[in-house]
Amino acid sequence: MKKLIDVSSYNGVVDWKKAKRYGCEGAILKIIRKDLKIDNGFSRNYQACNENELAWGVYNYSYATTVAKAKSDMKLVCDILDKIDKTHFVYGVWFDLEDKVQASLSKTKIAEIINAAQQVVESRGYTFGVYTGMSYYNEHIDRKLVKCNNWWIARYYRGDARMQIATNPDEKKKPTMANIAWQYTSKGRFPKTISNGNSGNFDLNVLYKEPVKKKVEENTKKTVKKKTVYYPKYKGKSKSLVDALKSLGINSGKNNRKRIAVLNGIKNYSGSASQNTKLLNLLKRGTLIKCK
Repeated sequence: MKKLIDVSSYNGVVDWKKAKRYGCEGAILKIIRKDLKIDNGFSRNYQACNENELAWGVYNYSYATTVAKAKSDMKLVCDILDKIDKTHFVYGVWFDLEDKVQASLSKTKIAEIINAAQQVVESRGYTFGVYTGMSYYNEHIDRKLVKCNNWWIARYYRGDARMQIATNPDEKKKPTMANIAWQYTSKGRFPKTISNGNSGNFDLNVLYKEPVKKKVEENTKKTVKKKTVYYPKYKGKSKSLVDALKSLGINSGKNNRKRIAVLNGIKNYSGSASQNTKLLNLLKRGTLIKCK
């Protein structure tokens, strides 16, 4: 069980180093706004999470009332994710369904919208989940029609009472459908102020397990998947990619590093500090894809 906060530009500038020190173990970050522009705090927040080695995911507060809108919005979310450093991206993409614009739709229509969003996200290789409130879930969701198995549910059983991040919620109040995460208060507090927004309050969540990625269904004949092979995990303390590669007996020449960079999603490798740091982090995690 881990304690997570979900954050948007509304929370202002967050001191993530302090947040981690006070018990925050991860975050779900708002990625786009209603006008489909990137949330003002997103770039700052995901970069800070990476720097502080905090696992993170993203959410999109949805205003979609049609399948087409759900698809186009989630395509945009995936487009943004494709282009950024996802070193500590762990918790996937969450479809936040709680607005009144969907409340007037039938359960069948809402299920179609969720399923359409899920199809886009999973086809792009990302894990998908749904966030909503317990009452909204009970009134508007028909689980028999929805394919998603990852649910993050809000239930503020103490109302507007403030709750410290160190205090665990009463598990007896946990919504039964919250199999991945439970958002238990919107008045979460840290021992000392860590941001200049929302009067210092944060949504606090308990994460029970990481969301499960669903395998994309194949419509054609099954093909034999090539197994991804990784370099051995680097356990040393050097901050030099070259030294780390050498210690593992790996060719550390620039041409070989270029080949490694391409395999690991880094284009136009020039040997810059930021590029080498990304590769070194992957090597430390044992997830640096190996050249043949």
